[in-house]
Amino acid sequence: MELKEQIKAHRARMGLSQEELAERIYVSRQTISNWETDRTYPDVQSLLLLSTLFETSIDELVKGDVETMEETIKAEWEKMRRLALLAWALIGVGMVCLTAGFVMDTGPSSVISSLSESELLGLVAFLLFWLFGMELLSHVEHLKKANDLVTYQDIVSFSKGEKPTPDESAFGRRHPLARSLIMFTVCAVIGGVVGYIVASFVA
Repeated sequence: MELKEQIKAHRARMGLSQEELAERIYVSRQTISNWETDRTYPDVQSLLLLSTLFETSIDELVKGDVETMEETIKAEWEKMRRLALLAWALIGVGMVCLTAGFVMDTGPSSVISSLSESELLGLVAFLLFWLFGMELLSHVEHLKKANDLVTYQDIVSFSKGEKPTPDESAFGRRHPLARSLIMFTVCAVIGGVVGYIVASFVA
C-alpha cells in the first residue's frame, strides 16, 4: 500500500478529517489533501509525526512507495537493456548485409559504376540498420541521463533495482562536458573506422 493510501486508511481508522489530522501534525488541510492525492510527499519531520500518531513505523508507512520505486527502476532497466540489445543486433545485421553484399558480387550496376548491385544493396542496408541502431542507442543514453546513471557502479546498482547513490567524485560527474566529448570522440573514431572499411571495399 502506498503512502497516500496509508494516510487515508489510518485517518479513516482513527475517525479523523483531513483538517483534524492537519492540526495534529501541524500542517495545513491542503497539505494533507496533497499527500493523499500524491501531489506532494511528506518531509522527514512530517513522516515522524505521522508514524507516531498512527502508531506504526516509518518503514511500514513508506514500504509501498519503496516497492513501487523498485518496480519502476526494474521496468526502466529492462527497457534500457532491450533497447541496447536491439540496437546492437541491428548494427550486427547491418554488418552482415554489408559483408554479404561484397561477397555476393552480381556484376556492375548502372546506378553507381564502381559498385555492383549486391554491393550497393549491402551498403544501403548497412547504413539503414546502423542509423536505426544509433537512434536506439541515443534513447538508451537519454534514459541513462534521466536516471542519473553516469558511472559503471550506477548502472550495476540500477540493474539490481536499486536507486544509485551518486558518487560526486566520479570523473563523469565532475566533468560532464569532458565526458560528452570523450563519448563523441569514441563514436567518431568508430564511425571513421567503419567508413574506412567501407571505402576500402568500394575502391
